[in-house]
Amino acid sequence: MFRDSDIKKLFVFELVVGILFFFVLFSSSVSHSVLFLFFLFFFLSNLLFFLYLFRLHQKVQHLSQYMNRILNNDYSFDIRDYQEGDLSNLKNDIYKMTVKLKEQSSLAINDKKYLEDVLSDISHQLKTPLTSMYVMNDILLTDSQLEEEKKKEFLMKNRAQLERIEWLVSSLLKMSRLDSGSEVLHLQPVSCQQFLKKVVAPLSIPIELKNQTLILPEDSSITLIIDENWTVEAFVNILKNAHEHTKEKGTITITCRDTPLFTEFQISDNGEGISATDLPHIFERFYKGKKTSDSIGIGLYMAKKIITLEKGEIQVTSRKKGTCFQIRFYKQK
Repeated sequence: MFRDSDIKKLFVFELVVGILFFFVLFSSSVSHSVLFLFFLFFFLSNLLFFLYLFRLHQKVQHLSQYMNRILNNDYSFDIRDYQEGDLSNLKNDIYKMTVKLKEQSSLAINDKKYLEDVLSDISHQLKTPLTSMYVMNDILLTDSQLEEEKKKEFLMKNRAQLERIEWLVSSLLKMSRLDSGSEVLHLQPVSCQQFLKKVVAPLSIPIELKNQTLILPEDSSITLIIDENWTVEAFVNILKNAHEHTKEKGTITITCRDTPLFTEFQISDNGEGISATDLPHIFERFYKGKKTSDSIGIGLYMAKKIITLEKGEIQVTSRKKGTCFQIRFYKQK
């Protein structure tokens, strides 16, 4: 306590005042009994005052130790005080600050772990096409007797790998924007007919090449409250999954129904279905099912992320033959 310069000064001041006060009384004509009583009163009052200072100093030291523990990332100590007074209010404010710091520390740790996982996933996803390109380039450089047709084949494969890397990087950027919260979805009224046209457009030629039948809803007068661009991205990924897992001359059906509570879409196919072991994991980032070969495992993850950000939900059911994705957009009050 006496390491505090202000308390030292106060102690010296009280001591000097006490000596002067005692000297004045002693030199006057006051009786010894009165002098003793004055001295006793002065001594007890100062003793009580310094005891109060001592307790206050202990509490301040306690706060100092608590702050040091916070600096060392130890948030387990509870300093809340339910008594009245400025010091108790200070303790409660410090505790609130501790809770806030703990939350921020936890978020920072989670963000760091997420970044490590994403970088690891990106490295893994890029490794396969890059390795393939290195092998083909080495053959093109070292084998001078390679046939022209074989060279063209390798070059076409390299181009396909480059396109895959470009798509992967683009998808990863979209995914990171959604996960980080930097992309804000703008919900606006959109015609269901206009929306489905944009969903079907990128896949109309691949569906036609496989002689697949795409059935669209008859009632397209429904109005949706969605972010059109991002929701088209989500539905294209779901429709692409249905197209890839449906054989030639198969059927893909999109239905839509409107209720007072929600608007529901169903995208179903009569393809090979999803295995029971894969079904709980298909919306996980970079998950590839047993029946998929070229899939990276981003499309369905992004679809669920986008729909969830729009306060919607997506579910999937699958049998040995056929899969159905059910998407609901709940109406906002």
